[in-house]
Amino acid sequence: MKKILILSVVALAACSQDYSKYDSIFEGCERIETTEFHLVYKCPAEQEWAQQVKQLQPNGKFRAGGYLNLSELYADKEHVYAEVSFDDPGMCKENFTIRTMIAEPIEGGENWAFVGCR
Repeated sequence: MKKILILSVVALAACSQDYSKYDSIFEGCERIETTEFHLVYKCPAEQEWAQQVKQLQPNGKFRAGGYLNLSELYADKEHVYAEVSFDDPGMCKENFTIRTMIAEPIEGGENWAFVGCR
């Protein structure tokens, strides 16, 4: 029984991914959701990159909504929310995109985030 428990812990540790390379992209931000499909970051709205992205036209949406209430996130004017979406082949040289919420997410709406590369 002890061996099975130890093997389970070792297997879980082997499956866990190191997200520090993504965290370093969002310095000064807090990761608020982690799934196998995406990471979501809560960032201060006054950061320079956030101000620049907010000036762009939305061209997509978050890929994996997770368990977050997107309308509540948009209502938070002190922060900008960004998603690192994994396995987005063909868009960027990396295998992920960065999707930043810049407009109010509307049910069924396609364009409320700016989708870009690192």
